Amino acid sequence: MTDHATPPPPASDPLPVPETAIGALEFTDPAQSPEALAAQEARRARRRKAAVRWSCAALVFALAGTGTALAVTAPERTDIPGLATASDGRYTFPPLALPPLPSGKAAPDGKGKSLHYADLRHLLLPVPKEAGGSLTAPTFPAPTASPTASGSPTASPTASATPSAAPTAAAVADWVPCDAILAEQQDPAKLSQLLLENACRAATVREWTASDGTRTQIRLLRFGSTGESWGTYNSLRAKSAPKAAPDTKSTSHENWDTVNGVDLTALESTANGPKGNPTARVAYLSAADILAVITMTNPDGIPAAPFRQVVTLQSDLLA
Repeated sequence: MTDHATPPPPASDPLPVPETAIGALEFTDPAQSPEALAAQEARRARRRKAAVRWSCAALVFALAGTGTALAVTAPERTDIPGLATASDGRYTFPPLALPPLPSGKAAPDGKGKSLHYADLRHLLLPVPKEAGGSLTAPTFPAPTASPTASGSPTASPTASATPSAAPTAAAVADWVPCDAILAEQQDPAKLSQLLLENACRAATVREWTASDGTRTQIRLLRFGSTGESWGTYNSLRAKSAPKAAPDTKSTSHENWDTVNGVDLTALESTANGPKGNPTARVAYLSAADILAVITMTNPDGIPAAPFRQVVTLQSDLLA
């Protein structure tokens, strides 16, 4: 047998390298000319610059988006144009604060039976921002004696009722005679007799005109007992005819926030402004020994929201 040598296996053909791969790797051929090497390096530099430019652009867009998100979410919604809720007429008041009590005197019990010993002037609702009032919480001087009790509604407070270091006029209202309210009534004789019978002890008033033209007056009258105050309240809410609202009708307040210890009667004028709101609104509040009369007038009409706001906040101070 003749031995035959086994032929070597054929060499396998190398796999072709795709042109795209060659272009992507950009192998440097040592035999390339300096011009070709310079052109290749220039391409690499352009690519690096393009990558830097795109990275910077992406960073700028990210920062711009973050800034926009903060600009929209950080401020109050009402401060952003186009998103602000239309005003319903409510006012901006400073934080409410109760005045200090004389030594040994207790605060009202919230049931409308105990007396108020705080300075009557400091129980008035402060002036809102829309009428030039300050948004700083009020500060009160040391408690002083209340006006001397008198059977006459025209009795003025004694000098001891005026604090020696009184705050500004915007913070503290003045004492007024009880019968100052008579000038606001169509039939002052009836109310005058009522004040004499129930012996109004002291009175104070605060009023302002807001930027929307609404004039608000809050009058507080203090009596010697809950019964005297209640009798005056009952008569006023049933028989009074204020000049600011000569023809009134009762208005519902069932859905209002209730304030314990305060009884409320709300009236509105039968005359309406251009938008259908009554041109006058009146509220009578009875809180133990204090009677409050709130009158708001505006020829253009008074929405329910600011009236309800003023009445509720004043009730809070008396409760």
